[in-house]
Amino acid sequence: MIRYSTFIFLFITCSFYSFSQKYWQQEVNYNINVTLDDKSHVLYGDISFDYINHSPDTLNKIYIHLWPNAYKDKTSELAKQLYRNNDDELYFGESKNRGYIDSVSFSIDHQPVSIQFPYESTDICLIELATSLDPGSQINIQTPFRVKVPSGDISRLGHIGQSYQITQWYPKPAVYDKNGWNPISYLNQGEFYSEYGSFDVSITLPANYVVGATGDLKTPSEIAFMNQLAEKTKKNIGRIVNDNEKYDKTPFPSSDLKMKTIRFTQDKVHDFAWFADKRYVALKGEIELPNTRKLINTWALFVPQNAKYWQHAIEYLNDGTYYYSLWNGNYPYSHVTAVDGTISAGGGMEYPNITVIGNASSKEELEIVIVHEVGHNWFYGIMGSNERAHGWLDEGLNTLNEVRYIQTKYPGNKRLSDMALNGRFHLDDLDYHDMGDLMFRTISSLGLDQPIETHSKDFSSANYGIIMYQKTGLVFYYLKDYLGDQEFDRIMHMYFNKWKFRHPQPEDLKELFTSETGKNLDWFFNDLIQTTNHIDYKIQKVKSHIDSESKEKSIYVKVKNVGQVDGPIQVNLISQENEVIGDMWLEPGNREIIWNNVDINDISQVRIDAGKDIPELNRQNNTWNPDGLFHKWEPIKLEFLSGDNESDQSNVFWTPSIAGNAYDKLMLGVAFHNVSAPLNGFQYLVAPHYSFGGKRISGISELSYTLLPKSKAKMIKVGTSIKSFSNSQYDDSYLVGISPYVRMDLGNRNKISKINQQLMVKGIWRNDVFADVSKTNIGIMARHFINGGGTDFKWSIEGALTYYQDLKGVESVFRGELEVGLSLKYLRRMDKQVFVRLYAGKNFIFESPYYYNDQLQLSMSGTRGFQDLFLESYYFERNASGGAFWAQQRSNNQGGFSSTSNVGTTQYWLSSCNVKAELPYLPNFIKLFSNHGLFYDEYLWDDFKLEFMYNAGLSIEFGDVFGVYFPLIRSKNMGSLYESYGREIKFSLNFNVFDKGLNLSRFL
Repeated sequence: MIRYSTFIFLFITCSFYSFSQKYWQQEVNYNINVTLDDKSHVLYGDISFDYINHSPDTLNKIYIHLWPNAYKDKTSELAKQLYRNNDDELYFGESKNRGYIDSVSFSIDHQPVSIQFPYESTDICLIELATSLDPGSQINIQTPFRVKVPSGDISRLGHIGQSYQITQWYPKPAVYDKNGWNPISYLNQGEFYSEYGSFDVSITLPANYVVGATGDLKTPSEIAFMNQLAEKTKKNIGRIVNDNEKYDKTPFPSSDLKMKTIRFTQDKVHDFAWFADKRYVALKGEIELPNTRKLINTWALFVPQNAKYWQHAIEYLNDGTYYYSLWNGNYPYSHVTAVDGTISAGGGMEYPNITVIGNASSKEELEIVIVHEVGHNWFYGIMGSNERAHGWLDEGLNTLNEVRYIQTKYPGNKRLSDMALNGRFHLDDLDYHDMGDLMFRTISSLGLDQPIETHSKDFSSANYGIIMYQKTGLVFYYLKDYLGDQEFDRIMHMYFNKWKFRHPQPEDLKELFTSETGKNLDWFFNDLIQTTNHIDYKIQKVKSHIDSESKEKSIYVKVKNVGQVDGPIQVNLISQENEVIGDMWLEPGNREIIWNNVDINDISQVRIDAGKDIPELNRQNNTWNPDGLFHKWEPIKLEFLSGDNESDQSNVFWTPSIAGNAYDKLMLGVAFHNVSAPLNGFQYLVAPHYSFGGKRISGISELSYTLLPKSKAKMIKVGTSIKSFSNSQYDDSYLVGISPYVRMDLGNRNKISKINQQLMVKGIWRNDVFADVSKTNIGIMARHFINGGGTDFKWSIEGALTYYQDLKGVESVFRGELEVGLSLKYLRRMDKQVFVRLYAGKNFIFESPYYYNDQLQLSMSGTRGFQDLFLESYYFERNASGGAFWAQQRSNNQGGFSSTSNVGTTQYWLSSCNVKAELPYLPNFIKLFSNHGLFYDEYLWDDFKLEFMYNAGLSIEFGDVFGVYFPLIRSKNMGSLYESYGREIKFSLNFNVFDKGLNLSRFL
């Protein structure tokens, strides 16, 4: 009896759980009437929508998006995001360029209701329901509204003159799904999530406007007008192209005094957008969908000035619609339209049935953008995922199809080579797939990537495009190759059929692929999507075998996973004619493969992923050559300047080099390196030069290896720098420095942090030779750097410990330093900043036989060349005496005074405060500086061993690379300023990009 009761309980519980997990989604059906006033750029409208509660929950409130208010003022999330990205139009732009929505007065079933604004930004409002909305019930919500259309230079909604892009323009309920309410502010970086339903929209505007919109046009007179315009354009397209090549801009005609009202309707869509321009011409086409006789109308609306490229737009619309239907599922609506428009949010933007395309510089670029935006009719138009939270479900899957489209339609394309200086610098074998591949591998090799499954607002600007779009497209291309096109397409059709007009989540896509393939795809959905774990496979062993009885020849291949993802591996055999003659996939966990009936003498290579479709960071270990002593070494290929990393070559780049300093005079040489796109894990630079002054070989070398750990550190770089230059005007005088280092960018690439940390440990072995005198020193230094902040305020803290001594044990110093940096934008509108630097340094140990050892002392005015113990900077005359011109070159470190004075040089301790301010109405490279310092020295003349000093003046600075400092006032203890003013002008040079290894991320 007890067991029976337990069974009944479990049955009821499981049945309830199953019922509770049944998919549901809300429904919203709209009726909108709107009128355009094109003199004041205002929309007047009223909206009524039925909100149907299909959820199992009782609702007591509804969130409504009022997205035009994102353009209202600087309190909106849009304004803040744009400002963070250095666009201050909504902060300080003219009020006439802003936009908003007002005159709303909501009622529910004709009963007035009040609204609340639960967030600082007014683009989200909240309606508390007087009567709860039960499951299965519906309400009707109505309101008038007025929209001031903002400038089209800001984001998606806007106008450029009397060209209108009316998007995200009406009051719209937020999505309510299994996770609850999803109110989202409008953003430029970050797209949308909306409920499906029907739209019935009537638009009133001057009669000579040409309108493209979501939905089917229902007004007979307008249908005739559009068809006549298309016929006229088709007939005259040659003349339109020729006539408008000489014009930069097509002028706006006057608006017709007569008004027209046109009506559009559409079911099973989640948004409605429309575009209007009096200058538009139109082309019309049609495409038959695959495996059916259904015809889809295609429309292209464009201004005559862009006809040179847009004359081919129907081809792009037809081909894009056909291939996306073929690979994913047939387009369910009756038309696809592309309109020519100037939008701020990227190259194009998609809406149901219609897409707006920004300016294109070539027909190839226009085709790519049109196809990509048309593709969004599937991803997120038909499969309505949450773009804001899981952007890869639409942008990434769409990028896969976009790349596949180009590779299918143009199989021999060299798209990236054509874009990259027309194939110069050895970028002559790169196709469209390689474009995203290079971008992803480059940013990942720097340790700057983020997981694909990252919220849109949390992506850096670079990663929003490189990771969410390109990397996702690449990894799905990998999955497609592994499963095969036929199987992949079958599953994508199932995804389409199951989730069209619904809201799929990431787990839904994973469950479908896993169940349909019967494979464990955690390597894909958990590792490649959820983390920054990287792929790297290498060939470990290749052996030839002859069966003793059958005499059958075979090839045995063993591969090794040296990356962080245990995924499938494709292994290829390459013929003597460089063609793929063998192709096998190793399942995850399997590392061995045997090719029967293959003679090793018939192949030129065994290669992992000959098609370069697996998104590996390192492809230099993918090749095995049967010839030669070292089978795993790719042939060396010497090339000029730089290029891409070829997987089957060891690229060595070279470039002539010229340099010079006061002692070496002119230096001529050549630099050999492997710095390319993407970056290698192992990097080197060898740059020997002949010194005409020193009559010897001078130059620099740099070797480094980069590691990308799973956690704790974003990147670890281990390397050694070697430098040798003349250090005196006398013969046989030179220095050699060997400096090993370890640099760690701390943190976890899989997690978002607004604080960056870097730890650097660096050693030095240094030999200074002055004719017959030689001095050898060794040292070690540890630095910890932390920085963070926001758009208007940034901060940094750097601490360092240094030990340095000569090998004879006569001289040594142990030093501690702390530096705090602050920057504050004090005039936002003029983009003016003030910079504050606080420094404290102390020599805890100072041993020297000399009464006054400048080399080991702390300097209030920054280090000169001979004080650069670890050879971190370049000085034109490293050992310049006090009166020489080049002695005025000093680094902006230690006390940081903008001065050439030796006052404040001490073997004990010093502290300083340096302030620089960009000045109103002057270029930002002109700054006012003020320095204040305090130092301690036993050798001061007075009994009080503390001394205070200050100076102030003007500087000219170009970033951190070059600065010239003109003191205007200073403290008495620094001496007279104007007796020899030219010698008081300090300058700084910092063009050493190798001071912390080949850290190219400084330039991104």
